[in-house]
Amino acid sequence: MKRICSTLLGACLLMAATSAFAQSARARIAQTPVRAEASVASATVATLNAGDPIDVVDAAGSWYRVLVPGTQETPLVGYVQAQLVDIVDDDAPAAIVPKAQGPRIPPTALQIQQRELRAKAAAREQALKSEVNTLQAKLDALQTGVAEDDQMPQAAAPVPHQRQALWFSAGFGLGMLSCLECDGWLNGFSGGLSAGKAVSDRLLIGVGTAGYHRSVVGVGFNAGSVVDARLRFYPVRTSSFFLTGGMGLGSISVADASEYGLSAVFGVGYDVKVTPKVSLTPFWNGTGVVTSGANASVGQVGLGITIR
Repeated sequence: MKRICSTLLGACLLMAATSAFAQSARARIAQTPVRAEASVASATVATLNAGDPIDVVDAAGSWYRVLVPGTQETPLVGYVQAQLVDIVDDDAPAAIVPKAQGPRIPPTALQIQQRELRAKAAAREQALKSEVNTLQAKLDALQTGVAEDDQMPQAAAPVPHQRQALWFSAGFGLGMLSCLECDGWLNGFSGGLSAGKAVSDRLLIGVGTAGYHRSVVGVGFNAGSVVDARLRFYPVRTSSFFLTGGMGLGSISVADASEYGLSAVFGVGYDVKVTPKVSLTPFWNGTGVVTSGANASVGQVGLGITIR
């Protein structure tokens, strides 16, 4: 009789303590074990499904001391790991999600694998969308007759003139002679030849000759450079404009009398390309000749041809 009374008294005290101090909680995962002792090696006295309610009586380290479900008539106490349950605040509004207690449960290998597969599938889907958009843009461009590469034409870079070769130039035109003994300028026929080799795409070297002729009442007047060392220089690599100059042997002759001395040539010109190797070359040259007994200046304006 005393034993029965003692048992009933203990149960009443346990129920009173439970009513005064118990706190509501819910199982976080399925198959949550309720053990007889606070140890994973202890026997399982009950199993909870995800979301099942449970009353927490006390905390013991990383374990909660709980009432075993289904033992309200004869209350039993068990233990659940704190990380497997969520404490529920009964006074909190329904919209507020209870804050989990205890350390976070790490994801399982299956969950990690599923996340990786979803991430790879999303990346693959995005790549396929990009490829489809690119193909659609190309198809639209073909249908409109405008190639995608032709929509934004690029300005072509200037190509330097290729002058790495032998060259030859000949030209004829109007000549104007002036001298100390002359009264003004005497117009006549003039011409010139030059040939050489390109040192670079800007500098050509060679030899040349430039002459003037005029006949007045059967008397011939001649002046110019018999032969000279000649340079042709292009200041801008991509331009056809050039400067020319040279020095050499010059002559002045009237009728059958001739004198020889120093000659100098300076001029400008411009190559108008007709074919890759042939150009028409309008030019102006000035030639000066000085001998022991006379001097003469000849200006030339003409059109030549340059072959490379």
